[in-house]
Amino acid sequence: MEKLPWVEHARIRKQWPDVLEIEVAEHEPFAFWGEDRLLSERGQLFPLPKDLAAQRLPRLGGPDARTTEVVELYNEARDLFAPLGYGVARLAMDARGSWSMTLDSGLEVVVGRDDARVRLQRFARVLPQLLVQQARPIARADLRYTNGFTLPGRAGHQ
Repeated sequence: MEKLPWVEHARIRKQWPDVLEIEVAEHEPFAFWGEDRLLSERGQLFPLPKDLAAQRLPRLGGPDARTTEVVELYNEARDLFAPLGYGVARLAMDARGSWSMTLDSGLEVVVGRDDARVRLQRFARVLPQLLVQQARPIARADLRYTNGFTLPGRAGHQ
């Protein structure tokens, strides 16, 4: 039973004289991980069952050995942007350790490798003002600058 992709663990006990008790614990999906796996609430990766492909879960990604780090930054980003009315739809770390994120509004955020938390905090602080100032929706933000960020396609640095 434990070879089934959705089973976290199974226990079988024999109850005398002729009863078998089977206890099955399922993985509780927390997020999609990459293209073909899920990350459980306990931090375990498991294959994506076909019937869960349409679930509304955040999309996370990164090196398998860094799932904890990705989940930590996702939780922090979620807490930063939720008061502004945004959800984090996607957060990923590439093989070089560079972060990128997409909010549920479609806003793509290039965070970079260094000081991801500080950069996200700075961006979340000024995002409400940016939205008021912009005549059209912001599609992309590049936070890879030491003391600011750019909105590609718009004049000037923020």
